[in-house]
Order: sequence, then C-alpha cells, then structure tokens
Amino acid sequence: MAFVLLGSCGGSTDKELNDYTDDFDRSQFLTNLYDNSIIPSFLNFQSQLDDLRSNINTLVKNPNTNTLNNSRTSWVNAYIAWQSVDMFNLRKAEEVSLAALMNSYPCIESTIDSKIDDGISNIGAFNISLLGTTGFPAIGYLLYGNDSTSIINNFQNSNYNNYLIAVIENMFTNSSLVFEDLQNSRAEFVGSTGNSQTSSFNVVTNDFLQYYEKRVREAKVATPIDYRGSQQPRPDQIESYYHPIICKTLLNNAFQSVKRFYTGESFQQNLDGIGLEDYLESLNGTTDLLNEINSAILDVESKISILYDDFIHQLNDNPEKLKDVFLSMQSLVTLFKADMFSFLGVSPDYADNDGDGGWFNVYYKIHNSKLSF
Repeated sequence: MAFVLLGSCGGSTDKELNDYTDDFDRSQFLTNLYDNSIIPSFLNFQSQLDDLRSNINTLVKNPNTNTLNNSRTSWVNAYIAWQSVDMFNLRKAEEVSLAALMNSYPCIESTIDSKIDDGISNIGAFNISLLGTTGFPAIGYLLYGNDSTSIINNFQNSNYNNYLIAVIENMFTNSSLVFEDLQNSRAEFVGSTGNSQTSSFNVVTNDFLQYYEKRVREAKVATPIDYRGSQQPRPDQIESYYHPIICKTLLNNAFQSVKRFYTGESFQQNLDGIGLEDYLESLNGTTDLLNEINSAILDVESKISILYDDFIHQLNDNPEKLKDVFLSMQSLVTLFKADMFSFLGVSPDYADNDGDGGWFNVYYKIHNSKLSF
C-alpha cells in the first residue's frame, strides 16, 4: 500500500513554489518516455526473456554442457535487460506484482527445494508466499547453485525440470501481460498530463524515485553492506548471488536507467529526448540544482566504475568501496527528493522508511532476513 505524503520533502514553501513559472509541456516528456524508453526497453526485455525461455526448454529436453551454458548466457542477458524495465511499475505491472515475481532476492533455497519435492509445476498469481522462490534469483539457483555436473544430473529429476519450466513460464506470462497492456495504453498515458496523484507524470516520477531509492541504492548496495545494521558484510544479500561476477553490471545498468529517465536519453542511447533535466531547465532558479545533480550523477558513476565485478569479492576485500557508492547515491537521492521534487510540485507517494524496501520488510519479520526486489 502506498502512503501519500501531503507535504513536500524539500524546504520550499508553497509560496516559493508558486514563484516559479511552469509552462513546461509534460506531454513532451511523457511521449519521449513512452516511445523511446518504456516500449523499446520492454521490447528488448521480452526478446531476451523469450530467448531464455527457449533455451531452458531445450536444456530440459537435452541436458548437457552446451545447453546449460546457453541457458546461463541467456539468463545473464535477460537479467541485464530487466534492469531497464524494473522501474516502470505501471498499470498491469503493479497489478501482477511484476517486480516481486521477477527479482525478489535472496532466493529461499529450502522453499524452492520443497516445491521441487512436492512436484510443483505451476506458479499462479503473486502472493507473499512466493517471495524468494521465483524469477531470476530462482533460475540462478537452479542453473548455478551447484557445479555444472551436478546441475546437469538434476535434470534427470522430472520435478526439477517442471519447477524450472514453471518459473520461466510465470515470468514470460506476466511480462507479456504487462507489455501488451503498455502497448495499448499510449494515448491514455501521454494524455495524462495533470498534477495529481494518479496522473502519468506524477506516477512515473514517483516510480523513478522509489526505484532508485529503494531498489537500487537500498537493495543493491545498502543491504549487502548492512549499512543500517551492524555494517558487517552480508554477501548472501547481493543480487545474482549464484553468479556474482555480474553484480557490477546489474548495478551499473540499473543506475543508467535512472540516469536516462532524468536526462531523457532514449533506451538505445541514440536520441537525446525530453527528460526531467529539461523540465528543470525550463524553470527559474534551478541552475545550481542542475549543476549539483549532474555532478552527483558523475560521482556515482565514478564510484561504481572502480568496484569489482563480483560483489562477494568486493565485500570480502574492500566493503568500504560499496559504502562509498551508497553515500554518493544518497546525496543524489536528496537532490532528487528534497529539491527537484519541490521544483516540480510533486510529492513522494510511498512510505519514507529507509531500509524497509517494501515486501522484504514483511519477509524480514517472518524469516529474520531481508528480501529485496
């Protein structure tokens, strides 16, 4: 459930906000976002997910080193593609809890093993009991959890095969529902230019901020370093635990999706369209903020660039570098949330409890752990 904050996060008063001239055409922002980011990124994700689905079906029918490696490669490609669509928790995506189904981590190995033993061959609509048992983390466990020889031997078990197929079919079915809904909603999305809690601009801007704050800064960085706890590294909390060599790639791709939303750059990076940066440029008194945001973005990129590819290695060798990323990201959160939102006249519509991360707070209470998505 979303909690609406009635006041602005920033220090500007209503009078101060009204001093700014705002004749920005929000429909230009929404058109660029829809045509050049949302649809192309989902189209790419659907293609990568379909490739993963095909390779998994081939693996199940003919398990060997080549088919296993093909499935692993397509899993990596689809996981990377997911980072560019995860932000858009719109309409059907919110209805089916796509983010939770696709990427709730860490996966709960014992529950997955029990589902395999029980012969589960179908995963229905989302409910809280599915957290940690579906999506990319579950497939990662099933494709990487043991050495390659043991994994291949697992496919002699029909229950193992059936659960892997059930997971990928659940992912593909729900993603297809979301993509179809988005394709049919262009006019409604682009035309919703008002300033209300349910207008397209306010919804996607809140999704952008929540994604960056909770699912990038918090889940991918703060939780593995246990920033809000004892600050003892928790490698079991990283994204892609069973194939950690892609951790940095996932984080970087997620942050680049945040940057593109802000700058208006297209998904293919061949078009400099209208973004929040352009909105701020159209307002009076935003020059300093624009410079601060651009500097903060560069600082985050710089700090990510010097991380190890493997975050288990990073946590074991030098966790302070991940803490540096978190603190840099936090500075950008403040600029977005307290300053930019005030200029745009938008209030955050989600709970402002650092570290709760949505559903994984419930999971923490039940299992004494944290689940991210």
